[in-house]
Amino acid sequence: MKLEDIKHIADIANISFTDEELKNFESDFVDTMKLIDNIAKIDTENVEGVFQVNDIKNNFRPDEVGVSLPKEEALKNTEVEKYGYFEILKFVD
Repeated sequence: MKLEDIKHIADIANISFTDEELKNFESDFVDTMKLIDNIAKIDTENVEGVFQVNDIKNNFRPDEVGVSLPKEEALKNTEVEKYGYFEILKFVD
């Protein structure tokens, strides 16, 4: 990955890095991508799927309505509110 791409992603995520951290991140990212490529090359054609060692299946809790924060309380510390909702910056084109 190019250094400019890493800077762009960091800018979108509103994360600041020093130049040294960016260089280290670039190196770490290359190593991580090599590892992912190696894992992707593993032949899993004849590997059986995993299973639970016990008989628990989809142990979901019931969907129950509970006490929630009033809208005014939830919005009181936001920088930008629009039409009674949080407004966020668009960061994906």
